[in-house]
Amino acid sequence: RIENKINRQVTFSKRRAGLLKKAHEIS
Repeated sequence: RIENKINRQVTFSKRRAGLLKKAHEIS
């Protein structure tokens, strides 16, 4: 389903943003 694909993209971008934020805090 198309909605599922969009939902997955949103989840992925959110997770990536969280990882980048964490990496920024560590360094």
